[in-house]
Amino acid sequence: MIINKKFLLYLSRIAEVYPFGHSKYAPGTVGSLIGVLIGYFLILNLDLKFYLIFLIIFVIASYLLCEAHLKLHNKKDPKQVVVDEVSGQLIAILGCVQSEKSTYIFLSLLLSFVLFRIFDITKIGPIKRFENLPNGIGIMADDIVAGLFALVTQAAILTSLNQNIYIKTLWN
Repeated sequence: MIINKKFLLYLSRIAEVYPFGHSKYAPGTVGSLIGVLIGYFLILNLDLKFYLIFLIIFVIASYLLCEAHLKLHNKKDPKQVVVDEVSGQLIAILGCVQSEKSTYIFLSLLLSFVLFRIFDITKIGPIKRFENLPNGIGIMADDIVAGLFALVTQAAILTSLNQNIYIKTLWN
């Protein structure tokens, strides 16, 4: 039993993206920033198909980490768990521009981050309903949907400005 508790504690720390989940101010925002950094690095270094495979595996693993955290701490949606924000941001970042100009890329990453945070914090529309799902699925689902909302919104904005976005290259 002690080994199981130690293992759960280890998984719990990963769910917190320790120490970032224990940030004194806005741990969810800090988790989203970590997601931007990880996502940008991965998009630069992985083919888009491999990025999407990574994303699916990461979301499934994040769900399992959330479940482990809940078993150990028994809180509905603890603010220390930020792996869900990382997952949502990894989805939102797919709407970023493909450009040779670093200014466009930076502004696109900033837009991705801001849109995701707006949707995650306000829980507009159906996002709130997803948060009310039970256990780890509730922790993850609202951030996944917020990431999808941010992705679609950013893609619409950038497409209207005739910018190529990463997700388009999947079908090229």
